[in-house]
Amino acid sequence: MESEIGLGKRHPSVPDAELLRRIAQDMRSLYADVIKQPLPRNIEVALSRIEREQRRAVYQGQRLGA
Repeated sequence: MESEIGLGKRHPSVPDAELLRRIAQDMRSLYADVIKQPLPRNIEVALSRIEREQRRAVYQGQRLGA
């Protein structure tokens, strides 16, 4: 299975927010299942920032749609 993401190409049907969510989920899964150690602090900070931005985007989208 070859991904076009690493080649700089975008899949037209996957929104950025969903792509970031999948990346975050995959990173957590990697550390939880393979390494069996807690996430390094810098990774946890990056994931928290992604989640915070996603929540903000959803909130702003709801405000604009109301």
